[in-house]
Amino acid sequence: MTKALSWDERAEAAGLVIPPPLPAHPMFPGVAIDGLTAYTSGIVAVEGPPWKLAFAGSVGDELDVETAKQSAALAMLCTLANLKGALGGSLDRVERFVKLMGFVRCKPEFKDPPLVMNGASEVLLSIFGAELLPARSAIGVAALPSGASVELDAIVKLRS
Repeated sequence: MTKALSWDERAEAAGLVIPPPLPAHPMFPGVAIDGLTAYTSGIVAVEGPPWKLAFAGSVGDELDVETAKQSAALAMLCTLANLKGALGGSLDRVERFVKLMGFVRCKPEFKDPPLVMNGASEVLLSIFGAELLPARSAIGVAALPSGASVELDAIVKLRS
């Protein structure tokens, strides 16, 4: 019988590189844990270290949907990085993502924020599988921190 892969091993097998956790912000933690629930702070797509914003711009203006999906995927990897750091260096305590909120910077007439958010969901699908995909919201907004194209936050159920 073959041992099931851990979440970290599944990410690696899928070719996903989870970066190190981002530096803590002085005004709020990247992840707040309450019992068996983790709440992630809003995170945008950054590359590093040294950390720099990736995929800045408004979808439908400076960015097309495919590029914005890359932004959502990278923001999810950054979310996983912060979660992994808060959980002692491994995702193995993650039971499942329960809720994923996605904010997509776009023009008012852009009607496809859910397509952009598929980039984040595809990362989760690669690691956790279809049966553990979270409920999800995709909301178009006029502005995001530092001109980012996508911001994510999540609610995650943990194992004890």
